Amino acid sequence: MRRLILAVLFGGIILTSCSDDIAREERDDVSVDWELVILDSIQVDYLGVARGGEFRNGKGVFFDFERNSLVEFDETGRILNKQEYPKEGPGAVSYPTTQRYSKEGTLYAKSFLNMIYELNADLTLNRAIEFPFMSASRDGSSFLRTIDIHNDNVILWYPGRDGADPYDPHFFKDNLLLEKINLNTGESEPIIEIAPSSRYSTDKYWERPWLSFGVNQDFLFLNLSNEPKVFVYDLANGNEFLHTIDFEPSKFMDNGEHSEPYQYVSGETMKDGRIKGFYTLDDGLAIFYSEGISGEIFQQNELGNPENFGKYPLFERRMLKVWTKDSVLTNEMEVPGKVDAILNIESLTKPFYALRDDDFIGEEHDFITFYKMKIQPK
Repeated sequence: MRRLILAVLFGGIILTSCSDDIAREERDDVSVDWELVILDSIQVDYLGVARGGEFRNGKGVFFDFERNSLVEFDETGRILNKQEYPKEGPGAVSYPTTQRYSKEGTLYAKSFLNMIYELNADLTLNRAIEFPFMSASRDGSSFLRTIDIHNDNVILWYPGRDGADPYDPHFFKDNLLLEKINLNTGESEPIIEIAPSSRYSTDKYWERPWLSFGVNQDFLFLNLSNEPKVFVYDLANGNEFLHTIDFEPSKFMDNGEHSEPYQYVSGETMKDGRIKGFYTLDDGLAIFYSEGISGEIFQQNELGNPENFGKYPLFERRMLKVWTKDSVLTNEMEVPGKVDAILNIESLTKPFYALRDDDFIGEEHDFITFYKMKIQPK
């Protein structure tokens, strides 16, 4: 029954015992042309830089690293609340880099230190939950979904339990991947094994990925940034792995198996395709990804130099692809280079908001701009 519910909820996908992967022929042979449109832009009257953000239920929030602050705004750009936090002492909130609203509207924020924060409606601190160990992760993107809420638990990417090193080449194979914190007791436990259909479940060596995930009802959807797959788990049935979705990008650069551990190729001589954003919807599943850059183009344009990192959108396409509740895998929709990060996509029927990349377009402002966007059939 639970698998039937999952199939109805996410695209009418048929689960089979013959294969972990969902092949194209297992979906309805339906094609619809969709497009991504920019409806408008809004300006938030704030002088700073957004380094992480979230939008849900009519309001958004972003994090400013330099000021250690959170700014909450509405669909018009009007600032609802703003808090600059002390890093020590009463009311301390230290680097709440990644945020997630619950369905009820409570905002939770994850620090890259060892704290989870539950915030009041005015963004003041309600309570802090301290982890029993420090995170060992030293990189990642605050715009990736690495925290979500399920029932009375916060689930998050927070590696380091028992001294596990997330930079070990076989970390994903040898460890449980996420932590679950009970909001009532504060107790934590590790959950979620790597899917057997992931290449990271083997003893082979691959480029180190970033992890992100999302929760919808009792199902957890997880991906690794340089693997064009989504792994689905049942949280209500012992976190059982259910199946794998291949989102079938037409182009997704991959530097392949490595001959030895701790090799880094992507960003040095080429750029892998990468999942940049991942959103579980009530009526589907959306993935925002970059196609990557070939070695020839990468080296010709010296894209390994830090001063040229901002030029990546000139040489690689960024795409959005969606599964709908009607069993349709949409066409690839190109995301304009001036879009930096998508805060969230809640539904195919609702607009969503994306941060404008002012560095890419070469403009400086004393406000922060978000594009109001929508996915719609042509």
